Amino acid sequence: MSKVYVIGATGGIGSKVVKELLEKNVQVTALVRNSSKAEQLFGQPANLTLVKGDYEKDLDGYKSTIAGHDRLFLLVHSRYMPAIKLNLATIAYAAGVQQVVQVSSASVCGPWRASFIASQHYDSEVGLLGIPNRGKYVTLRPNQFFSNHLFSDDKTIRAKNVIYGSADPDLGLHWVSPNDIAKVAVTVMTEPVEKHDDCVYDLTSVKYTGNERAAIISKVLGKEIKYVQIPVEQRYKIFTDVVHMPHFVAIGLVSVEDFVSPVNKALPILLGRPVEGLDAWFEANKEKFL
Repeated sequence: MSKVYVIGATGGIGSKVVKELLEKNVQVTALVRNSSKAEQLFGQPANLTLVKGDYEKDLDGYKSTIAGHDRLFLLVHSRYMPAIKLNLATIAYAAGVQQVVQVSSASVCGPWRASFIASQHYDSEVGLLGIPNRGKYVTLRPNQFFSNHLFSDDKTIRAKNVIYGSADPDLGLHWVSPNDIAKVAVTVMTEPVEKHDDCVYDLTSVKYTGNERAAIISKVLGKEIKYVQIPVEQRYKIFTDVVHMPHFVAIGLVSVEDFVSPVNKALPILLGRPVEGLDAWFEANKEKFL
């Protein structure tokens, strides 16, 4: 049985990865800033070890505990992402880790340096691929998460019964459930390293238009929700003033909001089940929108 080290364990995806691994009785070590928060999320199971640290400024615990692990799950949120991921992976491979599974982004498939986010993920991928004498490296490239509805749509649904976007109401945009991202990661890390080699998995699972999303949300919440197309300038203001994104992130998002990635029809093979739809995700999270 694999022994997995998790970076980004308490976030929306990382916490699901940890929980699924624990349910499979996998030995898990998680680098966390706040042990109390982690214990609230996961309890104190015998197969979980928490290591106090910070991937941006305190790696002493990580360096002293990474040896003996087979896999590393790598999810980082930082404007210094490429350097951080490169450092963490280099340390892991040198300590004997056989496989690194990194959450990247489908944005790397667009034009080179098209946005700050795309550049961050592109540079991260190139950096890890170039590590000398490395083990295997599996890349997950998700698109818009269903949980992005919690950025601001939760507020506008409660206050105005609307969701906003700058894309055409009938343009199908790419989406994926955080649950599916976590499931693919767990599958990769609990199957033979050789099976997944240096694979890249595009995690665009479904397409929905703005009007289709509004109809699904309406059905789940039991009230009419409308999709309202707004100018890009207004969308940018929502990201900066409501979501509090920095300019370099917000401008990149609004500039590609109508960019569409193809659905990966092979995802059910990796999941071992059908992909999760927006209706199921909203049903499980509807209390956050009421």
